[in-house]
Amino acid sequence: MSLVLDIKKRYPGFTLDIQLEAGEERVALLGASGCGKSCTLRCIAGVETPDEGKIVVNGMAFFDSAAGINLSPQERKCALLFQNYQLFPNMTVADNVCAGVKDAGDAAARKRLAERYLGIFGLADFADRYPARLSGGQQQRVALARMVAAHPGIFMFDEPMSALDSYLKSALEQNMLDLFDVCNRTVLYVSHDIDEACRLCQRICVMHNGRVEEIGSVEDVVRRPQTLAALRLTGCKNTSRARKIGDEEVEALDWGMTFNVGREVPDNVVYLGIRASYFHVDNRAERGRNSYDLHVARVSDSRFERLVLLDVPRVDAPTRLQWKVNKVGVPVDELPQAGETLRMHFDASRIHLACR
Repeated sequence: MSLVLDIKKRYPGFTLDIQLEAGEERVALLGASGCGKSCTLRCIAGVETPDEGKIVVNGMAFFDSAAGINLSPQERKCALLFQNYQLFPNMTVADNVCAGVKDAGDAAARKRLAERYLGIFGLADFADRYPARLSGGQQQRVALARMVAAHPGIFMFDEPMSALDSYLKSALEQNMLDLFDVCNRTVLYVSHDIDEACRLCQRICVMHNGRVEEIGSVEDVVRRPQTLAALRLTGCKNTSRARKIGDEEVEALDWGMTFNVGREVPDNVVYLGIRASYFHVDNRAERGRNSYDLHVARVSDSRFERLVLLDVPRVDAPTRLQWKVNKVGVPVDELPQAGETLRMHFDASRIHLACR
C-alpha cells in the first residue's frame, strides 16, 4: 500500500504545494487552521481537482495533469471521514454500512455483512436502527464500520474527534486503533491535537502555509523539531526570535536572555524554544550557567498541574515564560506562588533551536 502525492492547487490568496510519500503506515497531517490539511485530503479523494501534479495510490494514478488523468471520486475508492460522519439519515445503520459496497446481495445478505463489520466496533445489535437514534460516538463507529466494509485503497480522517468530549474521545481512539489493526492501509489523519497524533500515528507531517515544513517519526518531530511551526504545533509554549552570539551561545531576543546550549549553534538559527516542563528551580548555593532570577507574575491551576507565568528580563517582552509544575501530592504551600522570585535553571540539552 502506498501514496505518492505531488500537487499544486491555487486558491485566492493561498497556494497548496505539497509533496508527500507514504507506505503502509499512519501519517498525521498537523498544522494550524487554513494551512492546507483538509484541502490535501479533498484533492486525494477527488472532491477537489489540483491545478497540476499527480496523485498515485497503490500504483493507480488518481490524478496526473501531464497524462490527462483525473478519476472520479467513485473510481478512486477512497475512504474520507469528517467530524460529522455524513451518515444517511433515511437509511438504517446496516444500509449505511453497505452503502459503499458493490454487489452486497439481498436485504438479508446486506444485514449479515453489516453486522460482521459493526461487530468489530461492538455495534452488531444496532443494524436496524437509524442514525438519529444513535449517540455521537455510536455514529462515528458506524462510519468506521462503513469505511472498513468498502475496502478502500487509502483511509483518510479529517479531525473526526474534534467535537467529542474527552471520555468519548479516549474510547473512540481505541476503536480507531482496532480499525488500523485489521486494515493494513495507508492512513492520513488530519488533527490539531499533537497528543492525539502521537497516540494514533507513526509519522508526523507538519504543514504551514500550504507546504510541508517538516516530516519525520513521532519521536523525531517531538524531540527534535527543526522549524518554528513544528515547535509550536508539538506543544512548545515558549518560543523566541534568536541569534547566535557564540559557538555554543544563543540570545533569546524576545526575552532578553542568553543561553549556552552545550553544542554548536547553527549560523542561521532564527528561533529558540523551551517546553513548559523543561526547566526547574535552581537550588544550588551559587547561580549556575543558564540560571535566571524570575518573578512569578501569575499562577493558575488545572486538575494536575499549576501553570506559572514568569516575567523575563526584557522589560517590554511580548510574552511571559510558561512553566508547568506537577502539583499531584505536593502541598499547596510548596507550590510556586504569585509575587515570588525564583531562580530558574534551563537545561542546555532541552533548548530547541530552529533555523526557519
